[in-house]
Amino acid sequence: MTLSRRSLLGVSLATPALLPRVAGAQADTRPVLRIAVQALPPTLEPLEAISNVGLRITTNVFDTLWRRDFRAEAAQGGQHLTPFLATSLEQRDPLSWVATLREGVRMQDGTEMTSDDVLSTFSAERMWGDPVQTFEGRVNFGHLAGVEAEGPRRVVFRTKTPDPVMAQRLAAYGGWIHSAKAYAESGRDGLRAKPVGSGPYRVASFQRDQRAVLESHDDYWQGRPPAKQVVFTVVPEASSRLAGLQAGDYDLVTNLLPEQVEGLAQHPTLEGVDVALDFAHILYYDTSRPALRDPRVRRALNHAVDTELLGRSLWGPAFRPMRALQIPAFGELYDADRVGFAFDPDRSRRLLREAGYRGEEIVIRIAPGYYLQMLQAVQIVQQMWQAVGINTRLETRENLSLITQPGADIRPTSIAFRFPDPLGGGLAVHLAEDYSLQKNGFWQPVRFNELVRALRLANDPAERKRLWLALLDEFEAEAPALILYPVREYFAKRRAIQWQHPPLYYMDFRASQLRFS
Repeated sequence: MTLSRRSLLGVSLATPALLPRVAGAQADTRPVLRIAVQALPPTLEPLEAISNVGLRITTNVFDTLWRRDFRAEAAQGGQHLTPFLATSLEQRDPLSWVATLREGVRMQDGTEMTSDDVLSTFSAERMWGDPVQTFEGRVNFGHLAGVEAEGPRRVVFRTKTPDPVMAQRLAAYGGWIHSAKAYAESGRDGLRAKPVGSGPYRVASFQRDQRAVLESHDDYWQGRPPAKQVVFTVVPEASSRLAGLQAGDYDLVTNLLPEQVEGLAQHPTLEGVDVALDFAHILYYDTSRPALRDPRVRRALNHAVDTELLGRSLWGPAFRPMRALQIPAFGELYDADRVGFAFDPDRSRRLLREAGYRGEEIVIRIAPGYYLQMLQAVQIVQQMWQAVGINTRLETRENLSLITQPGADIRPTSIAFRFPDPLGGGLAVHLAEDYSLQKNGFWQPVRFNELVRALRLANDPAERKRLWLALLDEFEAEAPALILYPVREYFAKRRAIQWQHPPLYYMDFRASQLRFS
């Protein structure tokens, strides 16, 4: 949903909050939802917990002003937004947006949500100032010039430049509203250990690398949550997580392998689920390294990889390749005819000859345990590169922070499409000049950056599409990275749990999303 002119996006959102509540004396018969996960985030500060393991908790502790309707997107395509903590969002002029806040929303500390909570969340120190607490605040909201209150129920967001996707940003990563009172009392450390939001579950306890316990926020504005507690327990090995589900120790387990999910096909009480995510894994090139300075070598690397064969071998027959860093939910901007780097070994060999490549060693460095399937993927890619005469060596490191140290040519990273627009992830975010790949000096393009800046400022739909297609073309000319595959999430659960995983690493256990039969 693109808001490019002054408009009022406001509809009444019917919620169970108006229904009679269960009497406090009545026995609480709701179940405890027990989940085995591969890891927990190091902190619950929502901007620091933006990860595949952190978003699961963030989704349940916090609400956003605006909200994506994933079910409508799946059924109808394109982008669908609904009011949430805000009942309307009005574009007052090209540089200001006014959010009207919902009445009667209780934070988990008992305070009523007001504009103070929004101002605290979107403060300069957290989101857009200089300096800022975390880089993640800047990703979606670094273009803010100010956030002001017009009374307890109205907040004005002022931007430095026009923004055609402001509503999408408010529904995405970073837009989680915390309690101003709690933040004033405990600051950033409080957010890290026991954050306070308005979501359906409050944090009861958090033991890093062990367990996080969420308990029902019974005064939730959308009605009492369906689970009495949600318990996330760290079980590092996928086989142990699955065994725990089969033994009845857990109700839902995450991050399984395709073959583990397939093995549950005929199980009477358990089921495996395969979810295509708005997420991709890539290998990016250090273009400052001698062997990779020539873009013809980088294009040769890409044309040497059969991404369809790679994807099917790792993710099974349901796999569909990603031809470019884009998702169908881009709507009108999605280039469905884009071919990208088609598998063409002969073209790869020709490009290598033209670039004068003579078998120089190219070093790939990964942290094998961080990204699911990454070790196997790189080993397959190495074989494909070897087939066209590319000489590679694989290095491994214990964690992701160590792989960016000097001395490697190729490294992995993940690409999350935080909202369904080119400005929500991919080329215009993760490969842009203010993100880590360029900040670490691995790639420093000129025209690519000019196109990204122009796309961020463009409001006209036709101009946005022209710039987006030009950006895709520039990516293919420069070839700074190899798109491995769109990521899939495999999980398993009891069949009695009626719940669907959205295409991001959210685990939403609100009453509108979760039922026990």
